[in-house]
This record gives sequence, C-alpha cells and structure tokens, in this order.
Amino acid sequence: MEFADNQRPAEAPESQGLRLLELDKVLALVAEKAQTAAGREALAALRPTPGADLESLRKEYGRLAAWMELVRACGPLPLGGVEDLRPFLEIIRPEESWLPPRELLLVAATLKAFAGISAYARRVAAEEPDLYARVEELLGETVDFSPLLTLLESCISDEEELKDDASLELADIRRQLKATRQKLGHSLQEILRDPELEPLIQDKLVTIRNQRYVLPLKTNFRQAIPGIIHDHSRTRQTCFVEPLESVALNNRLALLLEEEKQEEINILKMLAGRSRQAAPELLAVLERALELDCLQARALFGLEQRAVTPELVETRDEGGFFLSQARHPLLVASLPADRVVPIDIEFPAGRFGLVISGANTGGKTVSLKTAGLIVLMARCALPLPVARESRVPLFAKVLAAIGDEQSLAASLSTFSGHLLAVRAILEEADSDTLVLLDELGVGTDPREGAALAQAVLAELKARRARFMVTTHYNDVKAWAYEEEGVASVAVAFDPESFRPLYHLQYGVPGLSNALKIAENLGFPLALVTRARSLLGADESRTADLAARLEKRLARLAEHEKELFHLKQAARIEAERARRLTAELRAARREVETGAREEIARLVREAKARFRERLRELEKAREEFEQARERLRSESGAEKETGTEPGASLGKLRGAYREACAEVEALLPENGDEALEAVDFSAFEVGDRVVAAGQREPVTIVELDPERRRLTVLFNGGLRAVLGPEKIVRHLPAVQEKPGSGERVRISRPAVAETPGRSGGLGATGAVPVLNLVGKRVDEAAEMLAGFIDREVLAGSDRVEIIHGHGTGRLRQGVWEILREMPYVSNLHHPDPAAGGAAVTVVELVGR
Repeated sequence: MEFADNQRPAEAPESQGLRLLELDKVLALVAEKAQTAAGREALAALRPTPGADLESLRKEYGRLAAWMELVRACGPLPLGGVEDLRPFLEIIRPEESWLPPRELLLVAATLKAFAGISAYARRVAAEEPDLYARVEELLGETVDFSPLLTLLESCISDEEELKDDASLELADIRRQLKATRQKLGHSLQEILRDPELEPLIQDKLVTIRNQRYVLPLKTNFRQAIPGIIHDHSRTRQTCFVEPLESVALNNRLALLLEEEKQEEINILKMLAGRSRQAAPELLAVLERALELDCLQARALFGLEQRAVTPELVETRDEGGFFLSQARHPLLVASLPADRVVPIDIEFPAGRFGLVISGANTGGKTVSLKTAGLIVLMARCALPLPVARESRVPLFAKVLAAIGDEQSLAASLSTFSGHLLAVRAILEEADSDTLVLLDELGVGTDPREGAALAQAVLAELKARRARFMVTTHYNDVKAWAYEEEGVASVAVAFDPESFRPLYHLQYGVPGLSNALKIAENLGFPLALVTRARSLLGADESRTADLAARLEKRLARLAEHEKELFHLKQAARIEAERARRLTAELRAARREVETGAREEIARLVREAKARFRERLRELEKAREEFEQARERLRSESGAEKETGTEPGASLGKLRGAYREACAEVEALLPENGDEALEAVDFSAFEVGDRVVAAGQREPVTIVELDPERRRLTVLFNGGLRAVLGPEKIVRHLPAVQEKPGSGERVRISRPAVAETPGRSGGLGATGAVPVLNLVGKRVDEAAEMLAGFIDREVLAGSDRVEIIHGHGTGRLRQGVWEILREMPYVSNLHHPDPAAGGAAVTVVELVGR
C-alpha cells in the first residue's frame, strides 16, 4: 500500500510507538543511576533490540538478576572516577605523542577507580563466596595498574602541573629559573627605588610583556631609561620598557623557559609511552567497567522500582502470556507506592485482543501504555515492574496510536490524523506485533466510527496480531463480548461513589457513566435529568443491567481476594509443617549419625590399639620360638619355659571379639521400626538401598513402576527382585560437590563393622564365606584378620574368600595377607566352574 504525499504519516509506526509510550523517559530514569558519563550516554541511547533473541535476553536477565542480588547484599560497585579513556588512548597511539597533565590526571583517577573495583571484588569474595561465584565472570580478572598510577601521581600535581621532581633535569632547570627571576626582580626594584627616576615611573611595580620583565614608564619619558620598548597601554599613557641592564637576565630567563618546556614535553612523552604500553589492558578493563556501570544502573533502577527479572516467552507460545501486577514505571517513579494500583493483563492461549471500556479517568489509556512499555523494556533487558509469575512476550514490533494526531501544518483533522496512524499500523501488523489503539474510530459519526473499529479489529485478528483497544462505542463492546478470541474488559469503578479503582475486570463491558460524572462535576441536576430522558429505553436498560453486573463483579472480586488469602495462608501453613517435619527428621538423623560416627571412631581406635598389641605379641612369639630352638640345639633336650605367647595371642583375640560384639550391640538398629517409610516414586536406577535383614546397602539396577518391583545387585554379583516393603532404607547416591571435585556421601555414614561368621554354600561346599568384593586392600586386611581368627576359634578347617576378578590388586593383597597368618596352611583357587580366580580357598590349622 502506497501513501500519497499529503497522506504519508509524519514518522514510522515503530518510532511513533516509542515516542507515544515514552520509553525515552524510562531510559532517562535508568541513566540517572549510572556513575559514568559514558554509561549515562549509552543508557539514554538504548533502544529495543531488533529481532531480539530469546536465549540471549534470558542470559542477560540472568546476569541482571545476579547483580541485583549482589547490590542488595553488598552495596553498589564503586565506579565514580571512571572516565572514558578511549579518546585519550587514541591520541597517544602514534609514537612521540603526548597528553597534557590534565588528561593524565583523568587517567590516574580512572586507575584509582579500577583499584576500587578490584577491592570490591575481593570483599565480595570474602563475605559472599556463593554470590561471588555467580558474578565472578562479570567482575573479570584483576589487573594491577599500581605502577602506572604511582608514576602518574609522582609526576603530576593536583593543580594539573608537572611536579619539580618529575625529573632531575626539570628540578635543576626550575631552580635556575627561580634564581634568575630573583636576580631580575632585585635589579628592577633598584631602578624603581631610585628617587631621581620616581617622576618617570607610571606605577612602582615590575610587570611582564612578551615573557620579559619590564618597567612601566610614562610615555613622555620613554627615552629617559635606555632599553627596549615592548608595549604600550591601551590609553598610550604608559610604555613598558626593558632596561638594558636586565636584557641579559631576560635572555637567560627565556632560554631557561624554553628548556623547561622541552623537558616537560619529554616527561609527558614518557608518561604517554607508559600509558601506551598498558593500553590493551586499560581498554579491556575500561570496557568491562562501562558495561558494569550500565548493568548496575539497570539493577539499581530495578531495586528502586521493586521490579523483577521476568520469565520471557515467544509471542507464539501456546501457553499465552500475562502481565501480573503490572505497574507503569513512570507512575512508580513519581507517586507514592500505595497510590500506584497494579493491573493484570491476561492473554491466555487463543486470545488475540482486549477491548477496554469504561468511564474516562478510569485508567484505560494507562493500561495500554503499561502493556506496551513493559514489552519494550523487556527487549531492552530492563527489570520490569511486574509480579515474578508473569510471562512476558517478546513482540518484534509494538505499534501504537494514542492521543490526538491532529496536524494543522498538514491540514489534518483529529480524525484524519488518527486514521492515517491506524492505516500505517495496518501496513506493519503481523503475528509478531502488539497493537495499541486508543479510542479507535473516535471523532466521527458514532455508528460509522464503531463499524470502522470493528472492521479494523477483525483484520488484526485475522493477521493473528495481539491488540489492546479502548472504546466508548457500545457496538464495539458488544462485538468484543461475542467475538471468539477477544475479551471485553472494564476499568473498575466503585459502584457506590463511582470513583475509579484503576484495575481491570474481565468478561464485562464498562460503562462510560458520562451522565453520572457530569452530575458529580456539578452540572445542573435538571440538565442531567433531561439528558437521561433523551436516552432510548434500550440504552437505559442496558446501562442499568451493566451497572448491576459491575456491582456483582465487584463483590465477586472481593470474595476471590478473600479466598486467595485463605488459600495462601493454607499453603504457608502446609509448607511450615512440611519444613518442620523435615527438620525433625534431619535432626534425628544427625543425632543418630553423630552417635554412630562416635562409636565408629572408638571402634577404629580400639582396633588400632589391638593390632599394635598383636604385632608386639607376634614379635614376642617369634623371639620365644627362636630362643627355644637355640636352647634345644644347645642342651639337646626340650625344656618348658612357661606359657607360650601364641596362647596369649589367642586369648587376646577372643577378648577383642567379645568387646566388638558388645560395641555392636550398642549401635542403632537398622530394623524397620527405626526407619521412616520409603517412597517407591523416589527410587532411581543407581540409588543405594538397604534390604530387610541386610546390613550392607545394595544398588538398584532396574525399576518396574507398573508392578512396583525393583531389581537390586548384591556384592558379588547376585541379583534379586524385591518389593518396596522389603526396603528398609533409601540412601541417596554419592554426589560431587560443585566446582570442588570432592565426592561426598549424602547418606548417613556407616560404622565400620566386624563381619560375623557367615556359614553357607561356598564354591567348594558348605563352608564359611567372606565376601570382599568392592573393598580396598586396607579394608580387606581388617576383615580378613577378624574372619580368620573367628573361624580358627570356631574350629573351621577351610573357608572361602570371594574377592572377584577386577584388576587383580585385591586378590594379590588378600594372598599376601593370608600368607603372613600363622593359621593358614594352604591357598588355592577352585575350579573355573566354582569361581576360579575370583575365589580363594583357605585351608586352616587349628590351635
């Protein structure tokens, strides 16, 4: 569609939408929060991202949420003093270039600000380590600019001048300059003090002309003192003369000034060179600081507005979208919080439009602007003044026709200007567009205007665009009430006082209440009564019906609010009860775990002491055997030397086993009565569970939800299918601490146990069996010692050790341990059919 020259809209529809919705004013509020001039400029120039990518915006909102939390916990990042150094660094790119002291002072101030950023990061890392982990990437790596900062501060004073000690040469030149000026001053003061020359002097002072010290003489006597005339006053009454005796000193002074200037330039070039070397790091840190300034300004704006980082959805999302408790940001900024009434804008699946009606001053136009502005702010990644449960759409275009578009220059009436704006919107609208139309079709015959409005809305719906429209036309209200996919919405009014309540009521058309408002504004009662009598009977009946419906909706809204509060209170109580129950269970598990850990520690210490005592007795037995053999060989006869250490060793082992049994009796039982019921739905493949009658946990390898059965794997490879009633404890799996690589077990730690005698069917018959599959060699050593001692005392002559194939390390360790035991006479593997190298048969010698 082409526009004629006199019918072309003054601006593009999207630009018009930005202007009408006043996004620039919102951005100005955000820019006020920035601490740097560059940040303020960037925020003020911010525009909605064209074709905004949903994932990138979600990522940006994640960064914004983390920074809002950081500012709330630790205060804002100090960025005062950061200057945009990019123009300065561009100036000094060429070699031999330099910056004046004033610009170098700005560089130094920026370096100080960078040091402040590093200090802030260190403080956050120390005080809020979890929060720091979320923003560490944003803060970036610390760069140390202290050498450059120290150099700049040592060379430049706060008065924006190079210090005397900036270099040895400069210090020497300035000393000579000071001495030369003093000599000049003394020389000229002597001339001024000469009484014979007093009538010739215009003023008794030494002044400077053309960088040379001169005396002011009256013009009539300019030849009285031999010298050089450098200048005259404006009135020509005074001439400035350099006496001949001061020419040499003035020449000396001029040369020194030139040397001073050259030395200053040399120093400035050196400082520029150092800054040039650090330019890449400076630019990187500067870019990050300016980016953080913009991010922090948005975070501060969000905290001030009590805004949130919302859930973003595609405009074509089947779940629809809604803005819950939406507030206009400019109203939030200008009014007390209790005077800003939030509204709910609902577009469930299948809804394309809202037709908002009701009396003037009720908030219809503000509702349109609130919706459009929030969508635009979302595309700018700004925090939004909505409730957290809102689902905010990302429309590619927001097109608006709001207010009076009259143009006298273009000879356009209000209605013509409005139609041109609507026509331009129809040119652009598609399924990814939000259209906002205020008083569609107004300014002409009501019947024709209403018909045109219905046709425009039907066209927008056919294009699957989303639209919000305000109207006073009853025909448009009726169309919205009957049309599928369009909702009729009223701005709420108090049914008694007819004061606006500023929220929206869905499913009912709003009354314009023009006559009631006129009466409230002081119109003569007779005039209002006459106006009512001129209304048709149908219109009066419709108005009365709508008024009664509005009152009923107001009562229903109150009931819904009360029901909501009751449900919320019930949810809070249920959550509190659940939390208390969980805390009680956790406390019980903690106490139980603490007791088991303490007992386990005592058992480990007792075992360690016992093993040490055993080693001493074993050593004593060996020494006893050696001594007896020596005596036997020397005397040729066997002599009894008292009780054999082996007997003491056996008695000690027996006493130790009795003590272990007593300790195990003190441990909490694993029986069903001491455990909470397990939930089958909580089981997952790979979880560990304890089956009834077992002390060692087993692993779930398969789940059958229909039959409510789980297949578990016992140590040694045995599988079994169990019902949930056979499970007495569900142990969480081993997990890894995030970012640490350390593996931790969430379940209660098991106490080290001394296995009991396990008779059963072994690989070579009914013999005691010890299963060491999954154990480490040091764990196996403990278990083997106890097992062999117990079976020797029990009179067993053969046992079996199951260690599996694995890498062979456990088998090798088991054999090395068994070979050192005095009660073991033979070791061998059974036939492959009976387990082969996965099992070791141990033949024992009784004592």
